[in-house]
Amino acid sequence: MQKTVLNEILKSEKEAEAIIQEARKKAAEIVSKADADYNNSVSKAREDNQKKIQEEVQAAQKKAEISFKEAVKEAEKENSEFIAESAGRTDSVAERIAEELLKPEFDK
Repeated sequence: MQKTVLNEILKSEKEAEAIIQEARKKAAEIVSKADADYNNSVSKAREDNQKKIQEEVQAAQKKAEISFKEAVKEAEKENSEFIAESAGRTDSVAERIAEELLKPEFDK
């Protein structure tokens, strides 16, 4: 009878050990899957953020390019206006210089 009880105890311990081993195996699988899911989530978040930053940089570059072109147009317009406004004065000054250079020495 004691042998039977002892055998039952040993058998129960082996079954318990098998159950514990199976539980550890399943826990390791769950942890491994959770790690993989976490790493995938982090990688996706990084990719999404990188894409978003790249799009924002491209938008900023395009905006800067447009602003630069507008500034160049405005500067060219102001330059043309200045030249047009100054043309009469420049011609007048050029004529006076030419007159002074062509004037005989005794008239000066």
